[in-house]
Amino acid sequence: MAWRAKDMTFILLDVGRTMQDAVASGEHGKVTKADMALRITRNLVQQKLLFNPKHEVGIAFFGTVGTCNALQADGYERVVVACDGKVDVPDIDTLRCLSAVPAGGEESDAVNGLIVALDLIIKRTRDQKYQKTIRVLTDSNSIASGDQDLLECVRQFEVTGTKLAVTLVATAVPGPWTPIVQASPQVEFTPLEALARSCSLCVKPVEQRAKVRLHLVIGPELSIPVAVYTHTTRVSFPTLKKRSKLAAAMPKEHQRTDNVVVERTYHLADDPDGEEVKQEDRIKGHKYGSSIVPMSEYDEAALMYTCERTLTALGFAPADSVGPESSMRQVEAVAADKGDARAYCAMESLIEAMLDERRVLIARYSFRKNAPPKMVALIPRGAGRGDRMSCLDMQYLPFTEDIREWTCASLPEPTAKHRDVVSALVDAMNLETAHVGSTTHQAGAAGATLENTDELLQPEDTHNPALTRFYRFLTQRAVDPAAKVPNPGAELRNVERPARVLERLRTAGLTNLLKGTFGLHKVEKQVKTKRFWREAIAEKRKAWDLEEVDTKRIKVEGWVKKSEKEEEEKVKDEGSQGLHGAIGAGMAAPVEPLPRVHIGSVHPERDFERWLAHRAGGIDTAVQAIEQMRDVIERLIEEDVDLHPKALSCLNTLRRGCVREGEVLAFNDFVRRLRFGETKRRAQFWERAREASLGLVTDAEVATSTVSTEEARAFLANEVYVSPQKASAPPAAATLSEMDLEAMIE
Repeated sequence: MAWRAKDMTFILLDVGRTMQDAVASGEHGKVTKADMALRITRNLVQQKLLFNPKHEVGIAFFGTVGTCNALQADGYERVVVACDGKVDVPDIDTLRCLSAVPAGGEESDAVNGLIVALDLIIKRTRDQKYQKTIRVLTDSNSIASGDQDLLECVRQFEVTGTKLAVTLVATAVPGPWTPIVQASPQVEFTPLEALARSCSLCVKPVEQRAKVRLHLVIGPELSIPVAVYTHTTRVSFPTLKKRSKLAAAMPKEHQRTDNVVVERTYHLADDPDGEEVKQEDRIKGHKYGSSIVPMSEYDEAALMYTCERTLTALGFAPADSVGPESSMRQVEAVAADKGDARAYCAMESLIEAMLDERRVLIARYSFRKNAPPKMVALIPRGAGRGDRMSCLDMQYLPFTEDIREWTCASLPEPTAKHRDVVSALVDAMNLETAHVGSTTHQAGAAGATLENTDELLQPEDTHNPALTRFYRFLTQRAVDPAAKVPNPGAELRNVERPARVLERLRTAGLTNLLKGTFGLHKVEKQVKTKRFWREAIAEKRKAWDLEEVDTKRIKVEGWVKKSEKEEEEKVKDEGSQGLHGAIGAGMAAPVEPLPRVHIGSVHPERDFERWLAHRAGGIDTAVQAIEQMRDVIERLIEEDVDLHPKALSCLNTLRRGCVREGEVLAFNDFVRRLRFGETKRRAQFWERAREASLGLVTDAEVATSTVSTEEARAFLANEVYVSPQKASAPPAAATLSEMDLEAMIE
């Protein structure tokens, strides 16, 4: 295998006098030619840095006030080489050099810049194998017609195998560059729009390399060598790796790596000791209903589907039987194997016959050995303009298990007016616009004018705004660690509705026409709100201006006592079902076993939340979950001081769950017991709880609580609290205690 040549690009940026002319106005003032060239240069370096990290880059400015290059003693002035004259792979310092551009505005000479660039390239490459390119961003005033030094530079390009790409900035007439481009194949023009579009791509360039090479088996004695190429693929965000800030802050001589090492351990959820499950005691399992069926690695190997790498034709089908709605994956292209003339001839004949007969080829495809086979449709596509060759588009088809039938109610039959309005909407939002061209085609005696069709929003020219914004911010953060995330800007314009379509919709008045024809209106979804006792108590307390509320006097609309509701349903069943209904109603319902509530010490917070949310069979498991959570917290407190942070997290989860479920008394009693603990570790833990403000649940949090905010504050401060209304409080029979109120709610 031949050694692959390295890539090198040297950028010559003109900042001379004529490049300082303003060509547009932006947010920060006038935009000059040099500003446009510098922006494209920065995008080009960013693209090489992100997606071509091994592509070497050199940068030089000509037309500058000062001079800084290796040939300045020989008279090559007003040329400044950036990055201290280095030609190497780009890094963050390269981007910083583009942020500090040397002062320009002098007479620019592109020949001096080309000679300096050639000297640096020759010194860098020497006898090594490189693909060298010099990109010049200038206008038509940097060279003179018939310059002998420029012709000598062109000859050196041919000798050294260096390509010269000239991009004219805001210049309509090429001027003296035209004969240079025509005289040498090593010199070419690159339009400014094409260069800006290629520099803004946020994707790694790919080579035309076959994904797999195999034979298209048509019959027992007929097969065509083909290659499968990826036609389209999805570009996603780059994976962000976890880094250690502590390791990154260490000196370079002591730092080995700043990667975060992830270690996974497996434990039983019901194991109170939390011992680790060893590798030999673990096995995979597949869910079968509510049970798990174990499956060892030997079972998986025995059940694995075995097949050979193949692309076997199954038959031909009508072209209209396969549509894009049946595509399961990205589209791939199947072409004749490169360099095989007989395979190319056979493939061309097959594709031509399929186009004539309007057929597609259904085949079985497996791109590697023992891979799950796929059913694909090979759709013929003839040769296009240029050097495109005929090929078969491979579309993955679904199996029966992959198809989902969506059933929905039938829509009403549209009228002729409905069809006309929707047809006008489709015409107004058509992205293809036809305009009359200047080419005339003679057909017999009459002449017919051809129409060129332009598409307003082409997917192949539309950039991903999310990727563009991400990589732009990534570059800013690399140069400036304190850079803030910018707001969405111009990148979103790529996916906005074109102005021409908006003008058509506004002119046709389709918005009012659609509303008037179809009667469109917004349907508000009715949300059923659940009403709680604490809300009713809070409302009555606010309305009556009382500290304590008698819950017997509160009437909640839509609330019926459970016993009364059951009695009414029982009477209805007896009246409607007769004797058999009475016998059936008298039968007792089957008794389900109570669930076994368990709060483990490995993940107590997760277990506690799961049992609080458990409502199966109408069984309330909150009381048992709270009791076990309190036991876990006490066990963690007494076991070791290092487990106090975990116990504090459990206490926070317990408080949050008790507030949500209204279990105020259970939590307040537990916290009071923790405060007056007798052991030293309990006292240490209570200091942690005080700092985290995990005190009593007040009546401001739960309406059924009898603890005021002032009492909770005094409790955390270890102060004795005396209620100001204790002397003037009504008799005990007039108010309900916290326990009575909890019992009434239950």
